[in-house]
Amino acid sequence: MIRKILFSLIVLCGATVSMAQEVTTMWPYIYSDFQKGTVYFKDQQILEAPVNVHLLKSSLHYLDKDQIKEAESSDIVLVQIGSDRYYMRNNQLMRVVTGDSIGFIAELVTADFNALAESGGAYGSSSSVQATRKLSSVEIGGVSITNHVELKSKKDAGSLLPLTKKYYIVTEDQVYPANKKGFESQLPENKRNAFKQFIKQNKIKWNKPESLIALLEFLKD
Repeated sequence: MIRKILFSLIVLCGATVSMAQEVTTMWPYIYSDFQKGTVYFKDQQILEAPVNVHLLKSSLHYLDKDQIKEAESSDIVLVQIGSDRYYMRNNQLMRVVTGDSIGFIAELVTADFNALAESGGAYGSSSSVQATRKLSSVEIGGVSITNHVELKSKKDAGSLLPLTKKYYIVTEDQVYPANKKGFESQLPENKRNAFKQFIKQNKIKWNKPESLIALLEFLKD
C-alpha cells in the first residue's frame, strides 16, 4: 500500500542529474557527486539530503554535513534523485525505467569488484579466493574513506570498475529477472504454457525495456 501512495504523490520535476563518467574503487557511485534527494522510509519518515547510490551493495549513501553515512536498506521504500526513482527491492536499489505503482521495469547497475583480481589462481588457489583476498585489501571509497571532501580529492586515484546492467520486471509482490528461463521459473505451473505462447506472439526482446512492458500485462491476467 505504501508503494502505491508514494508513487501517486511523486511528480517528476524534470531535473537532470550527472551520472559518473567513470566508476572506480575510489568513487564507486552511480552519480558524479552526491545529489539532492528525498528518501521515503517504511515508518513514514522522510529524509532530504545529498545522496548517491553506492555500487558495492547497491545501497544508499547520504551526507550528514561532510560525513558519508549509509541508510539502512531494509527501512527504505523509495528514493527520488532528480527525475530518477529507485525502489528498494531484494535489498538493492532498483531504478524505475518505466511503469507505474502496479508494476514497473527496473534497472539494476552493479560494479564487479571481483574483476580486480587476476584471472586464474596462483599456487593452486582458485580465482574466487584470489578475488576475495584482493577485494579485502582494496581501499573502497565511501567505505574505507567516509569524509566527502577527502573522498572527492582522491576520486581519480582508484582502479576502474566494470559495470553490469540488468533489467527486472517488478510487481507489487515479486521481482522477475528479465530473461526467459528465470522469468518462467517463477511462474506457477498453470501459466507456463500461456507464457511460451505469449512471448512468441509478442516477440519479447529481453534486453529492451520497452519490449518488457508487455510482460507486465501478461502478469495481470
